[in-house]
Amino acid sequence: MAPEDFDFPAAVRQELQQLANRYAVSYPVLCLVYRLGASTARVVGPTGAFPFGRLGPDDEGELAVAIAADVAHGVIRIEFGTPVAHVSLPAAHAEQLAAALVEYATQIRAGVM
Repeated sequence: MAPEDFDFPAAVRQELQQLANRYAVSYPVLCLVYRLGASTARVVGPTGAFPFGRLGPDDEGELAVAIAADVAHGVIRIEFGTPVAHVSLPAAHAEQLAAALVEYATQIRAGVM
C-alpha cells in the first residue's frame, strides 16, 4: 500500500513524514508500521545498546527494525533505519524472525493486511 492509501489525519501524516526524514527511514514503511498498530515512539535504527555485549570490533550494537507485509507489492519490507553490513541474532531471536517472516508471507499470499 502507498501512504496515500491510508486515511491518516493530516497531523499523523506530518509526524510520520518528519520521523522518516529525521531518521532517514522509508516513509511508506513507516506508514505501514503505524497502520499495523506499532508506536512511533520507538523508531527504527540504532538503539545504542549492546544487549549481548560487543560481539567484535565491527559490532555497532542493537537495531530496532520494522517489518511489514506490503500486500499491494507482494513483498515483506524490513526497515533497518541505517545501512547494515551484517546481522547477528541469538537462536531464539532468529526463530522469532523466521516465524514473523512466515506469517507475513502467509498474509501476502492470502492478500490480507
